[in-house]
Amino acid sequence: MKSHRARAGALCLALMMMSEHSIAQSQLSQAEIYRAQARLFESNFLTRIPDGRIGQRTLDALRAWQRQAKRPQTAELTKKEFDQLMRFDPGKHAWEAISGSTDGTWIAVWGHRSGVEAAKKALAGCQKKSSRPDDCSYVSNSVDRSGPGWSAAVFCEQRGLFRKKGQMFLHNGLSRKSAMDQAFAAASTAKFRPSQCTLVKALNGDGQQ
Repeated sequence: MKSHRARAGALCLALMMMSEHSIAQSQLSQAEIYRAQARLFESNFLTRIPDGRIGQRTLDALRAWQRQAKRPQTAELTKKEFDQLMRFDPGKHAWEAISGSTDGTWIAVWGHRSGVEAAKKALAGCQKKSSRPDDCSYVSNSVDRSGPGWSAAVFCEQRGLFRKKGQMFLHNGLSRKSAMDQAFAAASTAKFRPSQCTLVKALNGDGQQ
């Protein structure tokens, strides 16, 4: 009986916390959430293109920003946190992005002042060119005050008698080698042999390759 009451009490507490969390998030319009996500993206905290909806990636990115800004790590995108985030200066960046699909299609762009713009352009190019547009994924990075950030794309393909399996591995790194090593390591984890994989692109925001 006591255990049942304890579980019921814990459930009520969880629901109350979820309700308070929802109320806090609802202080912002979808347009404001999009702006907050864009600022987190341009500051290298969020790795996904803004969509105006709060998910776990957005909350994790917000917590990382709060940690760097030495603010309480609430991971709640309240109106107060939104205002503070809009005052945060991410600095001037030169952005690149690579998008690739499982059929080997890839698109790379660089020299953009907006990370969101670079990622959207690369993704749209892949989706337009690829025979499997729904499989297009992307990665982006920038040159900022701390130095260059690199991205690498490695395409791997397994050929059998009746089937062909392809996969694109996209990774960031602080150097060209680091980005490449992580992409090839991911391919190895996915059970591709080195002979089945090829580096298709590695670059930074200034277009160095």
